[in-house]
Amino acid sequence: MTTFPVRRLGSTGLVPDVFPPDLENVSALSGGVNVRFANGRVSRGPVYRSVADLPHEPGHLLAIPMTSVGYEEVVSVSHDYGQFLRLNGQAFEDLTPPGHLGGDSTQTVTSSFLGGVAYVNRESHAPMCKRSSDNTFIQLPGWPEADRCVALRPYRDQMVALGVTKAGAYIPTMVRWSDFAYFGEAPASWDPTDTTKSAGENMLNEMMHPLVDGLTLRDNFILYCTSSTWMMSYVGGNDIYVFRKLFDDRGMINANCAVQVGGMHYVFDRNDIYVHDGASDRSICDGRTKDFIFRSLNFAKANLCFVQHDAKLSEVRFSYVADDPYSGFRGATTGCNRQAVYNYSNDTWTFYDVPNIVSCTRAALLSGSDWEDDQATSWSDAGGLWMTTEGDEDQHALLAARSDPTLGLSQARIYGQELINGGRLKLDIAPETIRPAMVERTGIDLDAYGKRLTQHVNVQAIWPQLRLDRWQDCSFQFGAANVVSSEPEWGPEFQIDPTSETRIDLNEAGKYVSWRFHCRGQQDFDLHSFDIQLLVRGRR
Repeated sequence: MTTFPVRRLGSTGLVPDVFPPDLENVSALSGGVNVRFANGRVSRGPVYRSVADLPHEPGHLLAIPMTSVGYEEVVSVSHDYGQFLRLNGQAFEDLTPPGHLGGDSTQTVTSSFLGGVAYVNRESHAPMCKRSSDNTFIQLPGWPEADRCVALRPYRDQMVALGVTKAGAYIPTMVRWSDFAYFGEAPASWDPTDTTKSAGENMLNEMMHPLVDGLTLRDNFILYCTSSTWMMSYVGGNDIYVFRKLFDDRGMINANCAVQVGGMHYVFDRNDIYVHDGASDRSICDGRTKDFIFRSLNFAKANLCFVQHDAKLSEVRFSYVADDPYSGFRGATTGCNRQAVYNYSNDTWTFYDVPNIVSCTRAALLSGSDWEDDQATSWSDAGGLWMTTEGDEDQHALLAARSDPTLGLSQARIYGQELINGGRLKLDIAPETIRPAMVERTGIDLDAYGKRLTQHVNVQAIWPQLRLDRWQDCSFQFGAANVVSSEPEWGPEFQIDPTSETRIDLNEAGKYVSWRFHCRGQQDFDLHSFDIQLLVRGRR
């Protein structure tokens, strides 16, 4: 009879790409969902708190920092690009331009902010902006009315348009930049022929792939195509900008699919997820999660992909539509149901179920409402939003999600995504978004402990080191298999109350041992490690 320890369960994160018996570390985890890892522990991933019910199906979410209006503006753009609504407390204010008409499209909306002005763009319409003095969004001044662009982004003190449609002709490799913009004003000119201005354009003939998006990286601007990456650098003089190729085989799967963290870009490509500093690049998922992600990714819905950064949790989250074995919102078609999550502080991967989300932003939820504005709202009904208007300037991760009754999602909403414990967004968890947290390791061969592959083992007991908020629907499950390529035969689930119980008695036998931990309730947990008692039996 042997007792062996399994320690620091959260040290490796999830490694679904490696054949489980080939995982040398017995603590390595072969699968899981809705969990995260810190300090060698496994704990529950973020949950979704209801910030506001949306009166339309969203397509994009943006936050405009506090300007002369005196409060932050969180704006939801409808999926058909026909309505722009600003959240103020629990009410919505219409920022839609007069006479504006939307239309269904799979084109991606981009938004950005420069010098006190917010910009929004979709390829179907001329770019729009909103200055602090504007009551609604307006068409971008100085922009040729009939022209269009794929994405609109800031660089230095200018705006840059990518993938331009000029005089009715789509030029997928054209870069156009504006004149310099003064604070509080949109750039006055986009005319490259006006020698008194700094506007210009360049059609990059050597570029073989269409432009998708762009993002500043330190002093440069990175241009992302579908299958290559370029750099735009300021040099001044008559040329103003120069362009050079960075990577031949790296690109971007969709607009809004890169974020800057610590002088690096984390990028969602069509074939990989990679990080680069403008000179060298490397994959951060190859050999760990790459196959799992891209085998389940629905490329027909690549227009829904986006990336977000949560600095509080040191996480970069890559959102997409997936059909993987752990999916809690299987069958999503109008929004993302999966996030592949990379923690750059401890170099681990995990996966979250997400409730049909289409966009993200960060905001402190500081509104223009005060207590006198809404005497009909009781203190209890106001939830945590009044708390956030009284000095909580923390930035919260916000998600826009579409409704889908077939997935159990009854209402389009703005959600706050944060941990059950330690978060400062004091709002209710949306029950219909809760999906079980689970982590597992299959195919443990125990050869590092002297067991031969021909020998069977009998698992007799475990002693878990587990902390629960409360004892509610959390359980362990063990299984075993005799053939290395077979799925384990799982035994019954065993619940344990860690405040009064320390041991679970088992009786599972086979050559390859497997275990799972489930948590189906609305509670947090910390699973550190456990000891397993087993008996090595004869060969068969």
